[in-house]
Amino acid sequence: MKISKKYLKSVAEKLLGFSRDSSGTVDAERVRVILAELPKFYRQQPLRELLKLYYAAVAKDLRFSELRLEYVGDLPAGTAESLAEHFSQVYKRKIIPVTEQNPSLLGGMRASVGDDVIDASLATVLKRL
Repeated sequence: MKISKKYLKSVAEKLLGFSRDSSGTVDAERVRVILAELPKFYRQQPLRELLKLYYAAVAKDLRFSELRLEYVGDLPAGTAESLAEHFSQVYKRKIIPVTEQNPSLLGGMRASVGDDVIDASLATVLKRL
């Protein structure tokens, strides 16, 4: 009997829910347990498809749990943490700041959480002129 992709996608989403800790963040230990147990319940072909869907769900969830902050020069102390706190309130989940210097911005900064991007860089302003 073939298992439908729609069913496997719903299972992957449920597994993602089980992968989160009480703060809503994906927990590596929970993911390890799920990965160790799955082969007991699925044959090779549906398992392969389920793992792909689960991986995609976890990767997307992690992207939306990270504030990627690109900047030029010195970042004022507390800026990354303050922005992460703000986005945590907006998204109603814990957001972790990840900072990276990016000289191609020329000045200012770019912040992104998942697919949402706030670009306050000089390079973007100049490009629009």
